[in-house]
Parts: sequence; C-alpha cells; structure tokens
Amino acid sequence: MIVWHLEMRSPEAVTGKRLEHADTVLAEAEIRQAAFNRFLYQLVGEDWDWTQKNSWSLEQWQAQVERPEVRTWVLYLKGSPAGYVEMVRQPLIDGEGHQIEIENFGLSRPFIGQGLGSGFLTEALHLAWAFADERGNLPKRVWLHTCSGDHPNARANYEARGFQLFKTVDEG
Repeated sequence: MIVWHLEMRSPEAVTGKRLEHADTVLAEAEIRQAAFNRFLYQLVGEDWDWTQKNSWSLEQWQAQVERPEVRTWVLYLKGSPAGYVEMVRQPLIDGEGHQIEIENFGLSRPFIGQGLGSGFLTEALHLAWAFADERGNLPKRVWLHTCSGDHPNARANYEARGFQLFKTVDEG
C-alpha cells in the first residue's frame, strides 16, 4: 500500500466550489458520542479498508471524541448521514502554533458519485482553517494522508482543493 501525505500551508490555497446541493446540511456533532463516531468511521470506511479503529472499545472511542482538540462534522443529505470529517488540532512539530490534521474524511458508498465530495471537502477545509486554539490563534497548516486503498479519486480531490504532496511512504 502506498500512503501519500498532503498539506496546505495557507487558507488562500483552498480551491473549488462550495457545497451547493440544496438538500445537504453540514453540522458539527457538538454532543460527543463515542458510538456515533464509531458508526461514522465504519459507515464511511467499510469499503476502504479503514480497520485501524475497528478493535477499539467504546471507552477508547469516548477518550478520542471527548478530547477538546477533536471536532467532528457530519454531512447530511435529506436527513441521512452521507459522510463526515474528523479533525484533530495538534501542535506544530517544527515551530510555534498549531496545525489541523484531517484524520478522517469521506462519504459513505450510497452518496459517492453525486457531486458531493469536492464541495464537502472545500467546506471541511474552511472549517479546518477556522479551528482556533484556546487563545484564538488560527492554524498554520492543514494536513492529511490518504492511501492506495482509499477511493480512487481521493488523492485527486485533495490536490484539486489545494493540497500538495509532501511525503510518500510505501508500506509494502
């Protein structure tokens, strides 16, 4: 499997259309529920070999979602969860400030191919760039990774929205 690490260093780098589908709502899951995040992870990831967290206990999920540096946004289409994005605020490794990792992003199978992915990612990036720290400081970097096991259009969608490749890892 090939893993690609992509980053964006400025909110001005975000390109693409906003989410324009009339029947969509993008809402933050402000009431943190471990079972809901586990459901979203499995719903979106079941077709893309997202298995790393499948063995997590409900307590592990709760510890993850209750962290103040984690935020989850859900895309609904006609009231049904169509996809989600989970973001994690992290300190910068090589400098002052913080960065946002888009830890999970995607649509569930029934909603792929309906023109939602690019607009959803654009909206998610605007939310990531607005994800301030406790002092109100905005992030200096947004990053994520995708792999050859994800949807075939995932990397192209990320790059079309303004991400740039900074590392490739062959995990054999």
